[in-house]
Amino acid sequence: MTATSEEPRRRAAPLAPDERRAAIVDAVLPLVRERGHDVTTRELAAAAGVAEGTLFRVFADKHELIGEVAFEGLRRASRPAATRDSLAAVDRTLPLVPRVTLLIELGRSWVDEAMRWMLVLRGLMAGAPPPASADHDQIAERHAMLRQEREAHTAVLVEGMRAALEPDAHRLRVPLDVAVAMVGSAVVGHHGRDRLLPTLPAEVVADAIVHGLVTHQSKEH
Repeated sequence: MTATSEEPRRRAAPLAPDERRAAIVDAVLPLVRERGHDVTTRELAAAAGVAEGTLFRVFADKHELIGEVAFEGLRRASRPAATRDSLAAVDRTLPLVPRVTLLIELGRSWVDEAMRWMLVLRGLMAGAPPPASADHDQIAERHAMLRQEREAHTAVLVEGMRAALEPDAHRLRVPLDVAVAMVGSAVVGHHGRDRLLPTLPAEVVADAIVHGLVTHQSKEH
């Protein structure tokens, strides 16, 4: 045997507490996304690859773990850099209707993801209030951080949609910012509680935005 093979195998260094928390959150995030706050502690531990006892030596309880996962899910749903890259990848040479369709589909996918995590948080809060041991200053800090990130994400959305529509600005009969606002309304409007009808497909909405609701042959009376 070589000298190195005779040496006892070194065990991997344990993760620092913050790293372990982050690793568990990352591991269980897909499960919580799918199941919401109804997921069991056994399922959470299995997804994290640890025993239940180990899980709750890192987190005080299930409420704290799912809350942290939901906050992380919301952050990932509105990452400005990823959104900027996705919007920049929209082909500016596409005809206007397919291009607007892509913008609506992208925007709706981000809104849908954020709403999914908001529902997890609402379900968590409806099921039980935060425990007395909850760090309310930390919760307030996270809410403030989410507001800042949402504002940054909105700014990136407006900037990216504007850039995607700009090649056709000379063809529009409304200012470019109005066109961006119309596309933005089509993105967020399909989640309204008071919708009169089911959500329309993105391509139908895009066609209506680009071509209007009245045919060229029709005349206003």
